Amino acid sequence: MKRRIAPLLLLSILVGLLSGCAGQGASDMPFTAGAWSGDHYDSAFLDLRFTLPEGWEASGADQLADMSAAADKALDLQKGGNGEHPESIYHYELSAKDPETGAGVLVLVNAYSASATDYTSGLQKGAEAEGASYTVGSTETVTLAGRRYLMVPLAMEGQETPYQRQYVRKDGDYLITVMLFAPTDSAEAFTEMEGFFTQLSGS
Repeated sequence: MKRRIAPLLLLSILVGLLSGCAGQGASDMPFTAGAWSGDHYDSAFLDLRFTLPEGWEASGADQLADMSAAADKALDLQKGGNGEHPESIYHYELSAKDPETGAGVLVLVNAYSASATDYTSGLQKGAEAEGASYTVGSTETVTLAGRRYLMVPLAMEGQETPYQRQYVRKDGDYLITVMLFAPTDSAEAFTEMEGFFTQLSGS
């Protein structure tokens, strides 16, 4: 999954900068990371359970920490800092993929003072910018694992699995983003991956 991590980090940072809201605000509900138990990833903070499909591979805690640190450093640099002691903004919670097809999932939590709608608007602005490496489709309101999300389909240039759907919602001062990737843009591929997620409180 490494090849597509860098564009995703940059995309998340770009959207935050376009909306001017990444890293702002302090939440009354502190973020707490989820944990794996067998093939299940559970997060009480997200009220989410992910069941790892047979044959899929999940990133370990060290890999996720490296991704989060890289995003924090990149954001600090973009905001004029030196990147040495960045504020902790991005929390990559889950990363898993099918090594045969390239399909995969990412779950990101980041401090964000605006709304989920502002985020999706930022995605649109980024796609319209000169030299943009992705396109976006129409935003829809959908239900994923018992929660309402804004869903934005994207097509990323130069990626092995170019088709992506981002599901975003706001919870306190955090933006929660579930990203699904597929080698084709068929609805069936994304519906199958949506089924890997369930609401933890209803499990």
